Amino acid sequence: MKNAVWFILRLVITYLLLPSIWVILTISNSASLASSFLDAEITLWLTAFWGVIGYILLRFKASSNFGRYFIVSVFGALVLIMYRGEAFSFNGMKVYFHTAFLAATFSIMLIFFIFPHRNLRPLLFLAPVLAGSWFLVWVGYKPAGVIFEVFQSKASIPKENFSKLIEFLPGILVSNFVSGVIYMCLIMPFYILARWGHNPKNSYQSLTKRLRQIRNARQS
Repeated sequence: MKNAVWFILRLVITYLLLPSIWVILTISNSASLASSFLDAEITLWLTAFWGVIGYILLRFKASSNFGRYFIVSVFGALVLIMYRGEAFSFNGMKVYFHTAFLAATFSIMLIFFIFPHRNLRPLLFLAPVLAGSWFLVWVGYKPAGVIFEVFQSKASIPKENFSKLIEFLPGILVSNFVSGVIYMCLIMPFYILARWGHNPKNSYQSLTKRLRQIRNARQS
């Protein structure tokens, strides 16, 4: 009986979340990724640089898990960049591929939240990876694209206008950083809900058990 009631409650929660997810997808679909990006060669070099950073993190035991996550997020960011500006038509509406990726990730999280089967759990990893990929796109790639475009067109821009562009750069970089953080904050709460909210009792017991293990390890 309790399981049936909790299942119905999860359905209700999912139904209430659908408008918020629709708003997020609409905002994502209106955000253009087609401008201010590097050409293919420099993008690959920048990807290689981030890959080296991830490999260094991977080599240290304390940061190995984050290193794996970082490397996968780099490849995810590269996929987002490769499909930037690409779209398809769905029910007469233009849908960008980066929005389709986001919609698929939300669908996986909601399905797991309703039907928390162990075979679906590995797919939840796509959510933090997509969040990290979005953050890298806005913070690690797009600012570099803006800077590259500014200095590439330096010869054709009057000196006064170029100085003004340089003055605007810090604001643009801060704006990109905020955009990256916002995208992470839009995705991660749903991941937390799907990963641990489908069974709060077990999640709480696992958390307290883990905290006791950490405390005992420090005391020994």
